[in-house]
Amino acid sequence: MMFKRSQSVGSKRCWAACAGAAMLLGLGAAPARAENFFWLDQRGSTSGPGITSSIFLTNDNVATVDAFLSGQAVKAVKIETPLSQQTVNAIFNKYNIDYTFLDYEGANAVAQVTATVQQIRSTGLTGTALAAGRSYVSNFAFSPAGMDPSKPAGLTGIGSAGFAATGLNMVSDDLYPGSPFYKSPASGDSTAPNIRSALFTQPLTRLSMTSASLPAGVKAVPYVNRFNNWANTALDSDHDSSNGYQFVTSNQLPSRGDFQAQLLHYRLRGASGFHGLDGGVVGYTPEQFQQDITTGWNGTPQFAPLFAAPDAQIATLDTRVKTDGVSKSIESAGVVFSGMYSLSLNKLSLLLSNMDESAHILTLPTRIGGKTLGGDFRLEAGSHEILQYGGTGTQWSLIDIAPAFVSSDADRGGVGVPEPTALAGFGAAMMLLRRRQRA
Repeated sequence: MMFKRSQSVGSKRCWAACAGAAMLLGLGAAPARAENFFWLDQRGSTSGPGITSSIFLTNDNVATVDAFLSGQAVKAVKIETPLSQQTVNAIFNKYNIDYTFLDYEGANAVAQVTATVQQIRSTGLTGTALAAGRSYVSNFAFSPAGMDPSKPAGLTGIGSAGFAATGLNMVSDDLYPGSPFYKSPASGDSTAPNIRSALFTQPLTRLSMTSASLPAGVKAVPYVNRFNNWANTALDSDHDSSNGYQFVTSNQLPSRGDFQAQLLHYRLRGASGFHGLDGGVVGYTPEQFQQDITTGWNGTPQFAPLFAAPDAQIATLDTRVKTDGVSKSIESAGVVFSGMYSLSLNKLSLLLSNMDESAHILTLPTRIGGKTLGGDFRLEAGSHEILQYGGTGTQWSLIDIAPAFVSSDADRGGVGVPEPTALAGFGAAMMLLRRRQRA
C-alpha cells in the first residue's frame, strides 16, 4: 500500500473565505439533475456518452437551433454574441432552455451579460423557469467569490455584488490548468513545489472559493480542461508566441488519470457538472477528453452510494492542509484531499492527491460531519488514493485504503497546447518522444 497509517491526530485550518462554507452551500444532496457539456458541440464535433448535447445560438441560425432543440430532452445553448429580442423570443419562448452558457469577455462583458439575462427573463417560458430556479444561466469566469488566492496579483473578479447585479444563477469558473490567470512556478509567482502540482491545485482553490460563496439556488458548472496555456508565455517552452503556445515536457503535464482525479475533486467540492473545452494536449482526442470527463464525474465505486444518498454532504472546502507537521495552502503543499459523507449511510469517502515529486505525510482533520476522524497518512509522490470509512457512534472508522485512477493513462509527458487539432502534425512526431512517467 502507498499509505502508512499512524495514530497521531491533526487539526483542520481553512482560508477565511471558507469559514461557514457548509452553511453557505447548504451542503445537502447532490442536485437531482446534473449534466456535463462540451464546448465544441456543433463545431465539427459531437458529444459522446455522458455528455449533454448543446448548440450555439446566433441571430442567423434560429431555424437550425429550433430543429436541434426539438429533439433534446435537456436543452442547452451557448451564446457568444449579443442577440436580438426577436431571436431570444423565438427560442426561449418556445422552449424552456435548461442551461444557457454566455461567453462575453472584454470591457463590455458585464453590460452584455446583464442585458442578455434581462432578455431571457422577459420571455414567458424560460423566463418563468429562470425565476423559479428551474433554468440556469452563466457567463464564462463570472463568479461571486470575493477572494481568489490562485490568481496573479492585480487580477480581480466581479465579486458577489457584481454577480448578483447581472441576474445570473449559475457560475462557470475557468478551471483551465496552464492559463495565465493562475499563479505558477513557471511565472515565478507561485509557492507550488512544481508546475504540475500548481496545474492541479490552483483550479481546485478557485472552485473552493466559488463554492464557499455560492448564493442559495446557484449552481456551479465550471469550464474544465486538462491543459490550456493560451497567451501564457511562461508555459510556452520556446517563449515565442508567433509559432503558437507549446508546453513541451517529460513529466509536468497532468496525466489522464490526474485529470480524472481532478474532476472528481471538483465534484466533491461543489461542481454540479462540467463544461469541457478541447483537452489541450497534442494527441489527446475529443473522444478521450469526453470519456475522462465522464469517468471523473462518475467517480469510483467508493463514492457511488454517496452520490445517490439524499443527505450526502461535502466533507471539506479547505484550501489548507497539514503536511509533514506544517499547515500549508494546498498550492504550497501540492497535496489536497476532498470527500463526501452520508450520516444516514454512515459512510465517508475521501480522495487524497499528492502532485509533488516527493512523498508527504498528510494529517487529516479531527472531525468531519460531527464525527471524530484524524490520522496521518503517507502519500507517495504523484499518487491518488481513496480512504473509505464507516460511522461507528461518534467516530469514523477506517475500512479500506485503495489507489485511485491507476488504470488510466499515467503519462505526464507530452505537449500541452491551447488547441490540439492545430498541431496534429507536430503532435505525431512528439508522441514518439514521450516518456512514461509513473508515480
